[in-house]
Amino acid sequence: MSRADAYRTTVESPVKKYLSWSSNDKCFTFYDKETKENKKLTLPLTLVHLDEMSTVKGWHDSSASGIYSNEVRSTKNEELNVRAFKGGDLVKGIYQDIKLKVQSLGGHYCVSIYAFVDNEIVNISLKGSALMAWSDFAKDNRKSFLGNVIEVKAAAEGKKGAVKYTTPTFTLGGAIGIDVSEKAEVAYDSLKEYLDARKTSASVVAEEVPEYTPIIPV
Repeated sequence: MSRADAYRTTVESPVKKYLSWSSNDKCFTFYDKETKENKKLTLPLTLVHLDEMSTVKGWHDSSASGIYSNEVRSTKNEELNVRAFKGGDLVKGIYQDIKLKVQSLGGHYCVSIYAFVDNEIVNISLKGSALMAWSDFAKDNRKSFLGNVIEVKAAAEGKKGAVKYTTPTFTLGGAIGIDVSEKAEVAYDSLKEYLDARKTSASVVAEEVPEYTPIIPV
């Protein structure tokens, strides 16, 4: 650390890809900023869990733009500042207090998972049924995340009413290799620096991803 650190206003995000689950494609997808195209990340996927936050995303009809918010560790103790890319501030508060308002505006709760995949940091955003699949898996296996990789080898079929959908099938893999573990530790340090710097920022800045495209929730 040097005196120059005191004059740094921003820390560049170390996240290389922002993934979300595509129910129709039965895999994760991400937006390639270089080609400006949505691309598929075919299964299987092996990841090392680094960190996890809560946020709000969605689609704001009134401004025809995506909804986003800051990320928090505790929805019970930390306020979410929900905004639209073109609509400005929408609502702010503890999630349980603003939940109905968020939903009426077109937003929904998401888990934001930071992971180490193929030697780079990625962010995985999950909502709806995919989030439920993750929550059930994490509840039973979280204590093993430090020493084991997480694998997604297949998609599970589901149905709600007349709507069919798929969710990622999370399984606990083998022990994290020494080489991968060392690289993941370095990646975590980089991620922590970014998250800490972002938290102290006076403004909420959306992640460097394209505006949210509305998807029929399941």
